[in-house]
Amino acid sequence: MAIRLVIGCCSYLFSEGLKRLLEDDSEVNTIGIFTEGMDLKEIIKLNPHLILADFNILLGLTADFAINKKLKILLIDNGVPLINAQIPELLSRGVVGILPSGTDSILLKKAIKAVSLGELWIDRKTIKNILSKEPSMAIVNFTKQEEKIVSLICQGYRNKEIAQKLNISEQTVKSHCNNIYRKAGVSDRLQLALYSYRIWPECIKGVRTRV
Repeated sequence: MAIRLVIGCCSYLFSEGLKRLLEDDSEVNTIGIFTEGMDLKEIIKLNPHLILADFNILLGLTADFAINKKLKILLIDNGVPLINAQIPELLSRGVVGILPSGTDSILLKKAIKAVSLGELWIDRKTIKNILSKEPSMAIVNFTKQEEKIVSLICQGYRNKEIAQKLNISEQTVKSHCNNIYRKAGVSDRLQLALYSYRIWPECIKGVRTRV
């Protein structure tokens, strides 16, 4: 089934350009375009799998994010500084990836498909910029198995893939993930990646453009 995508940018022309870039991809179906002022409830009525939006649009949606935390959002870096107190909140309320300004159409398509499958897409530079303004975090003592799982999560592997790599059941991975989230005081994979980079940067050495 094709990914149901909604695009939201301050510039409608830019949104149309993104839509055209994706038209030749049968795995992505752009079902709507919106600009500032559209209520999140109206967007949700379109039943999208993913929202592709720029930072200015996200600022207008911030107050409503809590309505539907399952809504995935892929953020486009359109030059607006991302290092401020609002970013961690956005990351905790649906943002599953950040596309740097230098992203090309090939990486755009890869990112859309990756986050739709439950992966994270964020580059190291962005992580460093976000965390440079964050307060210090308490260090958690993970078990050896938990450390392996955290490392694999930070590299973008899904639970099924982690289970195969560690030769354990997927249910065991889920159980470990719940314990890891509880220990770290986070609620999702992106928050865990940010936490891990801050207190345990070596866990994501060798990570590609995504985390």
